[in-house]
This record gives sequence, C-alpha cells and structure tokens, in this order.
Amino acid sequence: MHKTLDSNLLDPNYLEETLGSFHNATGLHIEAITNEGITFSVPGNFERSEFCRYIRCQPNGERKCQDSYKRASLEAAKWEEPYFFRCHAGLVIWAVPIMIQGISLGSIICGQVLMWEPDDFFFQELEKLNVGVDINVLKIKARMLEVISPARSQAAADMLFVVVNHIIKRKINSLEEIDATRVQQQQIRQEIEERKRNPLPELSDYDSYLKKERKFLRYIRLGDRTRANQTLQSLLTDLYTKTVGDLETVKVRILELSTLTSRAAIEGGANAERIMRLLKEFNKEIEGIERVEKFFYKIQRIVETFLEGIFTLANRKHLAIVKQARDFMMENYALPLTVTDVAQHLFISPSHLSRLFREELDCTINDYLTRVRVEQAVEIMKRPEFSVAQVSIAVGFQNQSYFAKVFRKYIGVTPLIYKNSLY
Repeated sequence: MHKTLDSNLLDPNYLEETLGSFHNATGLHIEAITNEGITFSVPGNFERSEFCRYIRCQPNGERKCQDSYKRASLEAAKWEEPYFFRCHAGLVIWAVPIMIQGISLGSIICGQVLMWEPDDFFFQELEKLNVGVDINVLKIKARMLEVISPARSQAAADMLFVVVNHIIKRKINSLEEIDATRVQQQQIRQEIEERKRNPLPELSDYDSYLKKERKFLRYIRLGDRTRANQTLQSLLTDLYTKTVGDLETVKVRILELSTLTSRAAIEGGANAERIMRLLKEFNKEIEGIERVEKFFYKIQRIVETFLEGIFTLANRKHLAIVKQARDFMMENYALPLTVTDVAQHLFISPSHLSRLFREELDCTINDYLTRVRVEQAVEIMKRPEFSVAQVSIAVGFQNQSYFAKVFRKYIGVTPLIYKNSLY
C-alpha cells in the first residue's frame, strides 16, 4: 500500500527522480516511507528482491515489514543519521531520516542485502525468524540476494544521507522563497493602499519610474543598502501598477533593471567578473518564471548580492564604524570635509579610520566622499535653475575646474555637456 506524500512538504517528483538516480548509480533497492513505515515512493517502481516479495506475501508479512520500517524510521529520526538494522526476516537494511526544520517526515529505506554469504548458521537463524514460512523456498531466494561488504554498506548509507540532505535543503530554500514572496506581495499591496490614501501627482508614461530608477542606481553605486532596498520596493510597486501585472512587460523591465544594476555595482567597486557571472546566472534563472511575484523576488535577491559585492561589510569587526563614516559623509558632503573631520565625528584617529576604509571598502575616504559628491551633482543638475558653478559649490567643490575634472573622470563627459544633454 502506497501513501502519497504531501507535496507542500516535499516535492514527490523531485524526490523520486533523485532517489532513482541513486538506485541507478548503486544498484541498491530504495524506497521512501512515512513515520508509520508505509511506503509512499519506490523510485522508478523498481521491484523489491524476490526474498522480500515472498516474505510480504506471507500472512501478516506486509504488517511485519511496516512495523520493522517504523521502528527503524523512529531511530533514524532520533539520531538524525543513517540507522542500520536487520529487518524481522533477517536482511540488512538502513534508514536515512527525512527531516525538515526539526520535523520528521519519514525515512529513506535502502538495502535488502546480506553482508556475508549465506551459510548453515544463517539458514538456521533464518528459520527461527520466519516461523511458518517454507524454509526451502526461502533458502533459494536468500541465495539470490546481493552480498555487499560493511565498508560498501557504510559508504552507500553516507552517500544516501548526502542525497537526502540535498533534497531537504532544496525544499527549505523553496519554502523560504515562498514566504519571502508572500511578504513581498503584502508590501506591494500595502504601498498601493497607501498611495490610494495619499495620492501623488503622476507624471506621464514612465517619467516617474525612470527618475526613481536613477535614484536607485545612485544608491547602488554608493553601496547604500537601506535606501537601495527601499527604493527598489517602491520601483517594483510602480512596475506592478503601470504594467497591470503583465508578465512579459514585467520580464523585460526586470531584465533591463538587472543589467543596469550590475553596471552600477561595478561602478561602485564590485568585481566585474563576478558581477557579470552573477548576471548571466540570473538571466538564465528567470527564463521559466511564470509569476510576477517570482520576478520581483529574484530581482531583490540579485540586488542584495550585488550590494554585497560592493561593500562586503557583513560580519566584519568594524562594520559600525565604517557605516557611520559613510552615513556622515552622505549627510555632510556639501561641507569642506577632511579625513580629520570624519574621524573626529567618530572619536577615532584619522589614520585608524583611513586604514579601516582601506581594509573594509578597498578605497580611501576621499575616494568615497568624491563618489558621493559626484552622484549628488548628477541629481542637482536635473534642476535647470542651477548653473554648473552653483552645482559645484552645492556639492562641496570650491574649485569649478577641479569639479569638472573629477566629474568627467566618473561620468565620462564634462558637467556642462552632461547638463545640456538633459534639456
């Protein structure tokens, strides 16, 4: 009797496919059971050994096998590792537990073998274990069983343990993705409701979306994770409402946004080879997606990965100091800041702060401050009432010619040419 596994807990198709590959590689019989010892999957419908089929055909044979499997599954779950046992009929079998987030779903049963050639002593034992069964028939079928060494049995159990853990990890990642997608849907709905309560004047077509997109890319280049994530969430809400959830349009915009984000990350200091490799994997990953929410989840994940590539601050000893220094410069870029000014604000020595920036961000404090000023200059230039000279002063440059030189280094053209291109 087969009992179907709840697909919400574990993907039965993937389970059968993976376990089938294990069977093909090892030649060992394998089946998946519930905690009650009931089989719910025999990959590829591979038959049990003739010995086992004969035993199960005996009166109460099926029940005895289930009881034997049930005890083994409980032991495997208790120890959370492969559990070797001899079944009620005398064969060597091992159970590998299926556990997701501490919950036992059952076990994978493997074996139905012997670890020694059957001899007179074994047959005597076999007769005692199987009272009422035709021992002569059982002997014939016992001689047909595969004999494998203890070392091979242990290796097979270890390999199966790795396979099962891979299946479980894949499912846990899937569950986490589902949860994250649900949260994202809620955030988008909440933002849409908020916009309904507090409507803002909408610009035509994608004007507002593209302006927000430029702001988002600026935060990426600066490695500002908090503002980048906040702006991305707002961008996705815009995209959802403007496309009315049209899958193809969303896909085009997400591919476009991922490419722009990858370039911004490289400009912000991330390794170009790694970012391009991640982008290629991302583009391949989203090919078969058929839900808008999944697109949004994937773009959030890749953006977070890109940001980590710019400033790998996670779990770093001096995270707080470097972050405070960055925030201080982003808030006071218009002032004539020096390394000493930033260091005094944090109550540490300038040399120590400079060393931390080198170690953590692979750039100098002045490099980062210049990057912030140029990004701010780009934003201010979108306002026609400001001249290039006024922009230069507004972002902390006292010398206009030096500002033009720095701006061209980062943007590729002079401030005047850039400003004229906007109107």
